[in-house]
Amino acid sequence: MEVSDLKSKLTQRSKDNKQLKKKIKELTISRDEWKVKSIYHKSRADKLAADLKKVKDKLNEIISH
Repeated sequence: MEVSDLKSKLTQRSKDNKQLKKKIKELTISRDEWKVKSIYHKSRADKLAADLKKVKDKLNEIISH
């Protein structure tokens, strides 16, 4: 009985480890995708902020003349 019980525990542990490895892989892929999206959106926001500053500077230049 003990050998059978040990074998079933080891089998279950092996299945659990496989599931955890699969979950880690999925989470890693998801995290990497979100990281790429975040970097893209940050660079886009920075570019828009720079463009807005240029427009404001140009308007101030026009108004001051």
